[in-house]
Amino acid sequence: MVANAAARRGLRTLVLERGPYVRASEMSASEAEMIPRLYKDGGLQLNTALDFFILQGSCVGGSTVVSNMVLMRAGSEVFERWRRFGADFDPQTIKAAYEEVERVLEARRPSPTAASRSTRLFEQGARDIGAVPKTMLKALGNCLACGDCNIGCVFNTKKSALSTFIPWAEGHGARVLADADVRRVRTRRGRVRQVEVIVGPRREELRVEARIVVVSAGAIGSSAVLLASGIKKNVGTRLSFNAGGMLVADFEERLDAYDADQMTTYLKTDDYLIEATHNPIMSAALTTPGWMEEHAALMRRSRHLAYAGAMVGTEATGRVVMSPWMGHEETRFQLTPRDMRKLREGMKTIARVFFAAGARRVLLPTERFTALTSVADTTLIDERVRVTRDIQAGSSHPQGGNPMSDDPELGVVDTNFEVHGVKGLFVCDASVFPDSVEVNPMNTVMALAHVGAERILAQA
Repeated sequence: MVANAAARRGLRTLVLERGPYVRASEMSASEAEMIPRLYKDGGLQLNTALDFFILQGSCVGGSTVVSNMVLMRAGSEVFERWRRFGADFDPQTIKAAYEEVERVLEARRPSPTAASRSTRLFEQGARDIGAVPKTMLKALGNCLACGDCNIGCVFNTKKSALSTFIPWAEGHGARVLADADVRRVRTRRGRVRQVEVIVGPRREELRVEARIVVVSAGAIGSSAVLLASGIKKNVGTRLSFNAGGMLVADFEERLDAYDADQMTTYLKTDDYLIEATHNPIMSAALTTPGWMEEHAALMRRSRHLAYAGAMVGTEATGRVVMSPWMGHEETRFQLTPRDMRKLREGMKTIARVFFAAGARRVLLPTERFTALTSVADTTLIDERVRVTRDIQAGSSHPQGGNPMSDDPELGVVDTNFEVHGVKGLFVCDASVFPDSVEVNPMNTVMALAHVGAERILAQA
């Protein structure tokens, strides 16, 4: 978004992207092909303890390319917490930014016909227990509901940055250099000077001089760039996630849930967010519990399975550090007791919803195979889900690492998105969040980028 705004103003603009430039015409419906091409670390990014997976895009267009383009707004309580931390945004400014993002991306609610049978059963079960299911606001264009959003969009209808802000910026003269691994940002006398890059398969060195540098490598990656550049104060702190686990419900009837929009419906409470979802077969296998024959037996019933994930906005206790042994960033994070309590409650709600909808059993995402056969069995959740390593936990929504605060003792960037003490160096992505927005963060990332573009380019 910042690159597009800069190019529209006639500024010489270069986008450096670590991942490849994969256009829609080069995509396919093969998970085995697309996941390694589009995801950071081939989709195998983990925390230091190896018990928490982190999914992020690594391609031109970033995580929007592998997202479901869900546009949720953060609640007012989130911005109130940020204000107390020193990241004060006028509510009307944020509201207008959300509205502009949704307008530009032509966001709308999915048609009921796009929802899978499993989603409709989830909605029915939710209503039966007194919950209120809501329909997501999404930016999928004229979506064909193929269910492959997480491996790109071969039909090029999804309003990801790959099909919107990037080509718009290129249309105004911006250049995109893919397969460009930024090693560090050079500064001198308190001002940004150049960016050092390793480019292409031959690992050629490139130095880019610029008066304005905007780091947008995402939560985790942006902290890694700053740390490698010798900028350390508060960098890598207050890392948080929307973290969760997936429950699986087994129904007597065939659902064929994969043959539809992956997610259209959610439930929201003060403690957790629940999203009814489904994945193509390979990803579904990775999120289906069980070992060996137990897992194989479940996968043979894939046409009968429904999935829903419980997600909690975690406490901002994570850290990004540079590994003294491996030479790259490490993500140090564990779910806290408070996070686990909220996650257990979300899982219990999912189980109640699925049983109300007629599921014959509900499977927990636990290392120890656990099948619930009635609502009474939900007490097992308290017993089997205690700490991070007990479950298959993860997130596709990392946030923080370079928290925003006008107080340089607390934050990495100020409310103009500029790094404290370094003129011309900015950070504009989810890494500036002081803590989790508790819902899918894409809309807030783009809303802040809309605000940030004006403030950043005022320095150009």
